[in-house]
Amino acid sequence: RGIPVTKFDLDSEYLGTFGHYGDEDGQLVWPTAVAVDSEGQVFVSDEYLHRITGFDASGDFIDKWGVHGSEPGQPDGPAGLAFDSEDNLYVSDTMNHRVQKFTRDGKFLMSWGSFGDGEGQLNMPWGVALNPAGEVYVTDWRNDRVQKFTKDGQFLTGWGSSGSADGEFNHPWGITVDGEGDVYVAD
Repeated sequence: RGIPVTKFDLDSEYLGTFGHYGDEDGQLVWPTAVAVDSEGQVFVSDEYLHRITGFDASGDFIDKWGVHGSEPGQPDGPAGLAFDSEDNLYVSDTMNHRVQKFTRDGKFLMSWGSFGDGEGQLNMPWGVALNPAGEVYVTDWRNDRVQKFTKDGQFLTGWGSSGSADGEFNHPWGITVDGEGDVYVAD
């Protein structure tokens, strides 16, 4: 259909669409994740265009940022998005095997992670979520696990292994944490 974002209310009533296929302002090619800041602005990661695009609550284009690459602040296949309580945006930078943290307007703050399967290392991180305490959870897609970090990227713990039994993963994708601290993983 060429319209990447569809909006519904809590009762599943259709409220409209925004964004169109393309690479111009307000357009998207491979929208991968959506996050909403404290002011109701909507941010969408675009894995193909290697950027983050912001819209207001009505779907009007605000801004876009991101330059494809591997240097600090440059994404390569940005996927999961999550805002913290200060409206800083965490981005799972999938092909650079790291998580990057930005201000809402795209100013690079920090990053962590490197390619590998050790503690704190990542192999195609996909989903990212924060718990009420501000700790960061990342689905480590190719390592078939979830890792938990401090808001500054210090490794805390991880769990999961490859397989189809309870507690095992086969390329975990999306992740969220509820108000009680329970973690939900799309496997």
